[in-house]
Amino acid sequence: MIAMFSCQKKANSTNDMSAYFGGKISQAKSSFVLFCKDNKVIDTLFLDNNNEFGKKFESLQPGMYIIKYGNNTKYVYFDKNDSLHLRINGKDFENLSSFYGTGKEKNNFLLELFSKVRSDHNRFDMLFDKDYKTFIRNAQSMRDARMAMYLRRKTEIGWDNDFDHYVKAIIDFAYYTQLEAYSYLRLKNENNQSEELPEDYFAFRKKIDFNDESFAEFKPFTRYLSVLLSSITYEKSLYSALDKSLFRMNIVDSLISNDKVKNKVLNNLAYSYLLEDQTINNNNVFLKKYVEMSSDSIQINEIKKLQQSINAFTKESKLKDFDFRDRDMKIIKLLDTISKPTVITFWTKNALNHFKKSNDQIALIQQKHPEIQFVSINIDNDENVLKMFESLFPRHSNIYLQATDFEELRDQWVILRLNRAIYINKNGYIVEGFINIFDDQLKLN
Repeated sequence: MIAMFSCQKKANSTNDMSAYFGGKISQAKSSFVLFCKDNKVIDTLFLDNNNEFGKKFESLQPGMYIIKYGNNTKYVYFDKNDSLHLRINGKDFENLSSFYGTGKEKNNFLLELFSKVRSDHNRFDMLFDKDYKTFIRNAQSMRDARMAMYLRRKTEIGWDNDFDHYVKAIIDFAYYTQLEAYSYLRLKNENNQSEELPEDYFAFRKKIDFNDESFAEFKPFTRYLSVLLSSITYEKSLYSALDKSLFRMNIVDSLISNDKVKNKVLNNLAYSYLLEDQTINNNNVFLKKYVEMSSDSIQINEIKKLQQSINAFTKESKLKDFDFRDRDMKIIKLLDTISKPTVITFWTKNALNHFKKSNDQIALIQQKHPEIQFVSINIDNDENVLKMFESLFPRHSNIYLQATDFEELRDQWVILRLNRAIYINKNGYIVEGFINIFDDQLKLN
């Protein structure tokens, strides 16, 4: 009887795919953590009164996952039945984080490796204007150091091939990105073009599997691909945003045959392009090409909706109004606050550095354009934000409001970047639907 019970228990445990993920956040800036797979939210884990969160998942496939906290992300890898706890400092998300529990060794190594890559990237900025021999010697030295760390930790910890696949990719794509960036920046810097690169300089591209589905949402790969496309496009001396984007889509079509990977890359290109070029005729040309190449019907509809929203922001059309909270928690209409030309900006408590820089920039603009009014809209789903951060509001004549329904506001006003701003006249009609207050060429006349 005991033997039968033991065997049965073992058989059941083979099918047990449960796992636990939890943690604690000190100096918390947001009330929840998003747990994601391939950039899709699996669950929202809310913090309790002690800033702790946690959940047991009855079924969690082994693999790479993403956690999002505010504007920050981290990768976390789950083996079968792992029980992981993460400690985060909300003020220094990148550096002050650590894992505990089953599976902690490989995940702390991930933190260590990503930190090493960030550190190398910061050092690497000083090498782009160096001669080729100096550059390649340093780039290879950095890669060798990462490989030595990888081999040592793999021997100490031991891990499966799937995890190893991602770790090697982090190391390889960091190196490949450096190589692409060096070539790209040499092209842009006329002083560095006298020295020819070796004929086999780009031989590493042949080693890359552009059709690997596991990398479709993996930042080391998508970052590399972005630099690659920029480099190849720059060589063609294309000038308009439309021509550059069409050329990049053709490159993607020739490089990638896997539908999942190709669709993801095309989607990223489409979002970037539509937010850069708001010319309706150009958008129609781009969209036609995009629809021909993409097989993701759901995403095609999303891109079409985005295009329609952008088209609604044509000059001289009236800005669609919504309900907002003012500092006294009263519900008001935005256009009721408008009596002169106005620039609308956006901010979140999860990116306070951006908020402070925006306020500084607004002060500079108002020195040149005292006739312009600024409205700063908070996009957080927390009714107390305006009161919490009122001490940070500058004394210049900004109006501070909070969106009551950011989801609808985001869709209708196409708010996909914090740097996005909207310029309207005193009657609420759009002067420029897409501006950036940090743009050196900004015109508010």
